Amino acid sequence: MNRKISAMRILRSSLIGILLAATACNQSTEPTPVPETETIQVTIGTGPRIDIQTRTELTDGTDIKWESDDRLALWARNSDGSFAFEGAVFSLWRYGTTWEQAFFRGEVPAMDPSGAYRYHAVSPVPASASAETRQATYEIPAVQDGTFHGEWDVMVADAVGSEEAPAPALVEGDNSDAVALAFHHKIHLLRIRIPENRLGEKISQITLNFPVEVAGTMSVDFTDAAAVPTVSGSKSLTLRFDEPKDAGDEVYATIAPVILSEADAIEIYATGTLYESQHRTIAGKAFAEGHITPIAYNIPEAGETLGTSVRLTLDEAGEHTLGERIQSFTLRVEGASFDNGTAERTFTVGESGTYEMLFPQGSNPEALSGKEVTITYDSEHALLTRHFTLPEITPEAVNTVALPGVPYLLSEDFSAVESFDIDTNNTLGNTSSGSNTASTLSQLPANASTSWTGARCGVEAGKSLRLCSRNECAALTRGSYHGRLDSPNLKALKGSCRIVVRFNYSMARSSNQGNMLQPYLAAGIADDGTRDATSNLWGSFISGEGDPGTILQYNIPAVIYDLNDGGALDGSYDNVTRPAEFTTTATPAHRIVWEAYMQSGEPRETFKYYYSNNWVYIDNITVSIAE
Repeated sequence: MNRKISAMRILRSSLIGILLAATACNQSTEPTPVPETETIQVTIGTGPRIDIQTRTELTDGTDIKWESDDRLALWARNSDGSFAFEGAVFSLWRYGTTWEQAFFRGEVPAMDPSGAYRYHAVSPVPASASAETRQATYEIPAVQDGTFHGEWDVMVADAVGSEEAPAPALVEGDNSDAVALAFHHKIHLLRIRIPENRLGEKISQITLNFPVEVAGTMSVDFTDAAAVPTVSGSKSLTLRFDEPKDAGDEVYATIAPVILSEADAIEIYATGTLYESQHRTIAGKAFAEGHITPIAYNIPEAGETLGTSVRLTLDEAGEHTLGERIQSFTLRVEGASFDNGTAERTFTVGESGTYEMLFPQGSNPEALSGKEVTITYDSEHALLTRHFTLPEITPEAVNTVALPGVPYLLSEDFSAVESFDIDTNNTLGNTSSGSNTASTLSQLPANASTSWTGARCGVEAGKSLRLCSRNECAALTRGSYHGRLDSPNLKALKGSCRIVVRFNYSMARSSNQGNMLQPYLAAGIADDGTRDATSNLWGSFISGEGDPGTILQYNIPAVIYDLNDGGALDGSYDNVTRPAEFTTTATPAHRIVWEAYMQSGEPRETFKYYYSNNWVYIDNITVSIAE
């Protein structure tokens, strides 16, 4: 059943106070400049707008009122049929005591106070107008976005004044009691609801093909609100959406009023990124001015393939790895092009986790097959880069490609690391301190500029890493040699921010004097500027001699981990289960540092010498941005 379109004028009232604007020339609605001395500033009002219903038929029930940028055009016709002024443009000045009343202000030429007039108005201001033909013209676009637009809601007012009862001349100031305009809607609105979508994807547009013209240039008689509009232009109407639509959505189309019979079928079909639906027809009817026609459109199955789709999926946007959601990601490829015709494509991250590239027929998406792609994830605090290889791209099909997940700021579980050992198991029978120099750990995945470094450290392939703190006492010589691991710098950070470091650890020891000298672990950060072997801040650290009981201190600002809570010294490459976590502020120049050290224990007089290897095992390192 048709519904009157009076409710369609979003954000307007049924009672409208109108202010009149400046004179327009014969063929245009733009006012003709008139010397200030020859014009008067006037205000007029309107009576109630006709046929007003609730706005809930169109949107959400918000009060109807005029918008601040609304304008209208007014003509004043003399008793002899000539015009005192033509198409004067008026702008909203203020509202009345209710939203149903508003006032529009404008300038018009000073009028003969003894004259007899009839006033005619249209809203909004037309694209052009002719006093000779009394036609005002508007453009109803053949391509629309599926929402209601007030600028296409053409209205013609009933004439104010007649031959029998003419209206008075406008005077300076308020004329709202003398002139009251009541408007009639002249367009038709289609409200298209989508109960079901069987296309297999969201739709980007709906196309309607009518047997007659419904869009283009629409003309109305501004002197006769009852006259039927005419239209010349397009029989086809396309609704092209900014956001794809799916089942449950509702869209709107503005058309010129046309009268069709049931036999006058309207063709309708939907288009997605890859498919065009089968075409269906809607029976014709009277699409009368001032009415709404509801249409339930169940989108059918695909009838045509439009091209090749590469559908990228991203399961998580970084919340559980990086620690914050990425805002966008960028793909780069060599020797091929994405759907934008370039070797680089950026996507803004949305909630769906799906990102579409559509290659039209005739393009060459197959060139992407097997190409290595660099993907850069961009968040508020970080810029992370990964690489992946595209699969074989099948033309005229949907090719789903799972993107590599957003990585941690830094992570390492040593699962892909080959075995190596740097002085982690010195003999217990004699002094054998080993190398005091930090080593670049080429076995760990990194590049030359961001390499891992370490001293007294080793990995058992595919398992975990261990650090060794070596303690020796022979005769008058005592030394403690620390083990240390330094991560690559946190170059993915954009600047300073809080980070959280998580890892697992365990501890063990071996001594020629039995169970003594518990290991300790210091974990923190150090920047590249302090990585200086000469100052004992890089590599293997010699803490020097000390009295029994002296704490042989670590060399970094750190959180300390030990087993004072009763934990067992049963750590191994296969047993690294104790969780650890600390939070700190870091910059791109910082590295994560783990340093193994120990305390001297029993009095020196108890024995003549001792040698001890104290181990800390580390695994499952992750670094994220802190909340």
